[in-house]
Amino acid sequence: MKAIVIELGTQEPELVMRDIPAPVTGAGQVKIRVHAASVNRADLAQRAGTHHAAAPGSGPIVAGLDAAGDVVEVGAGVSGVQVGDRVMTLVAGGLSEQVVVEAALAVPIPPAWTYAEGAAGILGLLTEHNALRTAGGLQPGESLLIHGAASAVGLQGVQLARHLGAGLIIATTRTDRATELLLAQGADHVVVVEAAGFADRVLALTDDRGVDVIIDHVGGPYLADSVRCAAIRGRLVSVGRLGGGQGALDLEAVALKRLSLVGVTFRTRDAREKAELVAALRSEIDLDLEVLRPRIDRILPWTQARQAQDLLTENCHLGKVVLALDEAGQMAISG
Repeated sequence: MKAIVIELGTQEPELVMRDIPAPVTGAGQVKIRVHAASVNRADLAQRAGTHHAAAPGSGPIVAGLDAAGDVVEVGAGVSGVQVGDRVMTLVAGGLSEQVVVEAALAVPIPPAWTYAEGAAGILGLLTEHNALRTAGGLQPGESLLIHGAASAVGLQGVQLARHLGAGLIIATTRTDRATELLLAQGADHVVVVEAAGFADRVLALTDDRGVDVIIDHVGGPYLADSVRCAAIRGRLVSVGRLGGGQGALDLEAVALKRLSLVGVTFRTRDAREKAELVAALRSEIDLDLEVLRPRIDRILPWTQARQAQDLLTENCHLGKVVLALDEAGQMAISG
């Protein structure tokens, strides 16, 4: 079968289509014919060699972190999933014609969604649900601050927070190009972060109380201001580090406010823990709701995988960039 492989050489790593062995379906697993996969910031780190899902020497490194397609084979002991089901899933090496995953990780694609929307939605929904509910403990009516809200995952966080009953939702961005979109997705206020920071503005919007939960996709540069504008007993959840992983932390403020600082990543979770993420999402969230439908910026053929990743570095997209493996994955409108 064909796959997009990361080729490591003496120069910059490249994405190349290669023929590799088809995966074998084991007990408790399902095989999926992939129609679409999305492009994520972590893909850039994977290509750079800092985020490999496969151990060195274990075989070709296939790009991609998610996939959407049809179940074509079911392993022994699997129940609740059958051949022909349309599913979306987290999977290392999603940019291949077929993938094999644990059956517990295969999430049904809502009937109204296309394969492209399935690929666009799964990683962000799992990430933001885990950040908001499990790590952040967001309760109905609580205030929320989302950094990097104009990113594809950040947009899903705004959608999901509104659906979960958050009270005041404040979104931060680096430019005002996404302001109207963020307000339409459910944000109450959009703060464009400038050199002076954002803490004073957030405190003014909360009558100096601060926010209950902060979902941070930016990282180090925002850490000090995030602590400043957190409420007493607030929860600061570190999801991404788009701006870097180092920042100043005022431990006295952390203690006085009794803050919780929680990190979120999927890289150190085994299959059982990832299955728990999926189960938590499916038990609480009705994905059929239109409000949770992911926003797609554009769909490209998977032969343009490198160009799609370059779009992320240019920060010129609003919503997910999706790679289609075939005509079914290329469809942007259901029906």
